[in-house]
Amino acid sequence: MSIASTSTLDSGPKVVKRGQSPQSRHHRGVLTETIYECAALEIRRTEMETASSCDSLELGDFSAVHFVISGNPVFWTPHRSVNLMPGDSVIFTDEGQCTILNDAPPRSVILSIFFKTIRA
Repeated sequence: MSIASTSTLDSGPKVVKRGQSPQSRHHRGVLTETIYECAALEIRRTEMETASSCDSLELGDFSAVHFVISGNPVFWTPHRSVNLMPGDSVIFTDEGQCTILNDAPPRSVILSIFFKTIRA
């Protein structure tokens, strides 16, 4: 095999097998599972029991997109709150304080993509 054909094979999709990347944490009714992580971003699945909450200290201080899979979580910032439903998403483009609260009876499931930044 030539060097050119080897580099073509190396540039293909990278498969991450289940169990190679995931890290999970269960704390105060919130189960957070890291699905994928690299230098630029992190993808997490968060499952929240009724009356549970998590804040930016637990989430990390990153820009993020949160997609609501199920439930009705409320996203709080110092300036406003947003009630979301399944299919809704919210984008935080700046790093700052955010709290997610699941005050509704059903469990909330959120898929989040955190964009890591390099700080000077």
